[in-house]
Amino acid sequence: MSESTVGWLLLAAGLLTFVAGVGLRSHVGRRPDGRIGRILSTFRESGLGRALYGPVASDARDPEELDQTVLMPTIVLGCGFLLTAIFLLGYSLLT
Repeated sequence: MSESTVGWLLLAAGLLTFVAGVGLRSHVGRRPDGRIGRILSTFRESGLGRALYGPVASDARDPEELDQTVLMPTIVLGCGFLLTAIFLLGYSLLT
């Protein structure tokens, strides 16, 4: 695959990551007692969740806890994909 193809695929992956993460956050925010909300709160309160995110300060269904569990990793991954895509597309443009 060429650099531009990988760059476009990474750009699409970054945009898809943003859409999926914000969509999941808004879905769980509307129905925190739904199935996905319970799964997220159970994961957040588990040992692995405490190791990844730190101790739970309040209920895992709080908006701040949901932002930390869903939205912040979405932003980090999406920005990583987008910056890598911009680098590859810019590099392929220069060569």
